[in-house]
Amino acid sequence: MTVMRLLAAAEEEKTDIETAGFFKDYMWIVGIVLIVVGLLLLYFGIKVGKGYRFMPEENQTQIVEDELPSLNADVVERRSTEIPDYSDKGEGKIVFREMLIRFSVEGQSFEEWINDSGEFGDTVPIKYNPNNPQEFHVYEGDEDFQGIPDENGDLAGNEEPEADTEGGNNAVKLTLMGIGLIILGIGIFVLIEGLTK
Repeated sequence: MTVMRLLAAAEEEKTDIETAGFFKDYMWIVGIVLIVVGLLLLYFGIKVGKGYRFMPEENQTQIVEDELPSLNADVVERRSTEIPDYSDKGEGKIVFREMLIRFSVEGQSFEEWINDSGEFGDTVPIKYNPNNPQEFHVYEGDEDFQGIPDENGDLAGNEEPEADTEGGNNAVKLTLMGIGLIILGIGIFVLIEGLTK
């Protein structure tokens, strides 16, 4: 008798999909949506694995340093600002020195406060962007930056790493494809359960 009751109770229990309420009759739609999402994740995983970037890089014309025009800007004014040095128990002071430089390009005058390192007298050599003269920098000379030396003064092995332009990120590829397969599997299960009811 108890066996019959257990069998009857087992037949009365419903699966989660059957008790889904409103979606009970439309579970096949949910299954199709999950399958599409899973396939999209697989597709994106493959694309990322081949090196595709979903955020396009902006194409900007790079101006070569040697091609920038240069001129000497006039130092108009110098100023110093003192603030307490809190790292030294508040007893010392830090002095910030700035200078106002002025230069003209094609009859238009530009002024800017810049850091005063004490290296320059009444003029400061600058290089500027001919398309936008407000973009300028102090010209320090022709020495190329070769990296930051280590404690022994060696540059070997201390250069900036170059970006890997070929191939994609394997970890991202595998993650996207794994999640895509899981969602695809769930979608197929939900679709079959929804269509067989």
